[in-house]
Amino acid sequence: MLLFVNGGVLNRNASLKPGKIISLDVNKAQSKLNWHATKPTGTHDGTIGIYSGKLNLQGKKLLGGYVLIDMPSLQVTDLKSPDKEKLENNLKGDNFFDTGKFAVARFDITNVDYVDVTDQRKVMISGNLNMHGIVKKISFKTGVQKNTSQEFIAVADAVINRRDWKIATENFKYNNFISPIITLHIVLKAAPAI
Repeated sequence: MLLFVNGGVLNRNASLKPGKIISLDVNKAQSKLNWHATKPTGTHDGTIGIYSGKLNLQGKKLLGGYVLIDMPSLQVTDLKSPDKEKLENNLKGDNFFDTGKFAVARFDITNVDYVDVTDQRKVMISGNLNMHGIVKKISFKTGVQKNTSQEFIAVADAVINRRDWKIATENFKYNNFISPIITLHIVLKAAPAI
């Protein structure tokens, strides 16, 4: 999952190489967002689609951008029919993500911190995640796998607490017997607009 305001702030410790700012479109077909959740009786895994997004770069440094997440595309990948559809409908319903009301989540990058100025592959991303009608700041480490004027690929693992967005907090059973922690694995690919 994913989420932003166009722009962002580059860490002052990371020198900015001269060059024009380029904007790349997130490739929703090649990008992916996997989720993992736990409960006392086991775990569940699934995916959520990327709706669209843009990344702004200058001199091979990520400046900022945003990603929109297609919440109704949420799928469960560890179950088979009919349990798969039953859990998907529950997660999309008002007990959890209420995707009929909150169809798009948005992540806006607010800060890009190059952990090691000699290695532009290690980046700490901070930003605002707008989900379920609530905006909260999150941060996570990102590994940049490819960064050219024609293609940007990054992989990240992020951890969020669903209670921060009031997801499944009004149902006693869900709130107390399902772990509030959701782990996200993100692969983001972007390229110039066609």
